[in-house]
Amino acid sequence: MKKIILPILILAIGFFGFRYMLKTKSKTVAIEITEPTWIVATTTVILKTLSPTVTLYGRVESPKTATLRTPNLNSQVLQVKVLEGEKVNKNDILIQLEDRDSILRLKQRDADIKDISAQITLEKQRHANNLTIIIHEESLLKLAKKSLERLRKLTRQRASSQSALDESKQSVERQMLTIIQRRLEIKNHQARLNQLQAKQIKAEALQDIAKLELFRTKITAPFTGIVAKVNVAIGDRVRSGDMLLSMYDNSALEVRTQIPTRYQDIVMNSTNLSAIAKLNYKHLTLTLDRIAGQINQNSGGIDGLFKLSQTTNLRLGQFLTLLLTLPKQTNIIDLPYEAVYGLNRIYKLVGGRMQGLKIERVGEQVTNGITKILVRSPKLQYGEQVIITQLPNAMDGLKVRVAKPAQNES
Repeated sequence: MKKIILPILILAIGFFGFRYMLKTKSKTVAIEITEPTWIVATTTVILKTLSPTVTLYGRVESPKTATLRTPNLNSQVLQVKVLEGEKVNKNDILIQLEDRDSILRLKQRDADIKDISAQITLEKQRHANNLTIIIHEESLLKLAKKSLERLRKLTRQRASSQSALDESKQSVERQMLTIIQRRLEIKNHQARLNQLQAKQIKAEALQDIAKLELFRTKITAPFTGIVAKVNVAIGDRVRSGDMLLSMYDNSALEVRTQIPTRYQDIVMNSTNLSAIAKLNYKHLTLTLDRIAGQINQNSGGIDGLFKLSQTTNLRLGQFLTLLLTLPKQTNIIDLPYEAVYGLNRIYKLVGGRMQGLKIERVGEQVTNGITKILVRSPKLQYGEQVIITQLPNAMDGLKVRVAKPAQNES
């Protein structure tokens, strides 16, 4: 009996225990899932007419930059009279090269000119002498001919010998040959003089070349400016074309900066555009002088060249940040940078939810040290609310709540 009753008793206890536990267990309350709401700040859309500004980054350069090289000679550097960064005036001697060879060549050319000048003088004197001599030689020829006629008469009268007559004929012939030779010399005088004058011109040209070579041993400044770099030292041996130093005109400095493609048309169709650059707590005013003639490969825009309106201590290659002011534009909305996602997307508040739209970036504007981005969109109307809080999970339809009244931009 115990073997039968004991299992039944255990089962009964387990059954009633399970029923008791079911009746006494706590009931689970269903969790209600609600959509999260993000707290944001907004600004009211107010359409304005503003002058956008664009931040540009440029490098200082000069259109008057000279690289001075060794002239057409091989020489040695005797003196280097300037150092990098020094200011020099036009025609100042910067570097002195060895000049002894040039001096000797110049002396040789001077001697050649003196020699030719002497030859020209002698030729003119010889020509004057020939003109005088031929008069006398023609007189002698007349006398010789008269003597020949007398001898012919005497020979016919058998009062003179035939040998005397022959000698007289020879004398006339010799005198005629002398006159012919003299006339040829007189006739060729101008040709000989032209030859000597041509040699004189050539010698003078060689003399000028020698003077130029001697002058070029003194490397002088082509304009007033700053020495950018010195490439040689005293004792260096330099050959023709070797770079000696470079310099630039610091009064003609300009700033080359790249203008983004989206502003290219506005800039190229505008006049008298100005920009401001900050240098050592001072503001420099620059004016757009011209646009580069070509766009470099793989470039994001076209280069603009700005002129400085005042003398500064800028140096070649120095970087500057420019704030370019563009012409006024209408229907512009100024927003803080936090309102813009990516390059051209913002969100406005519609029925408590975010609604994204694309905008056109017009530029920037700095007011009291605060930079705002200027945008334009036909889908933004006056009085609408634009969300200016940057949310990491921003998307269309995201539920938001305004933490404070919308900011009214003045």
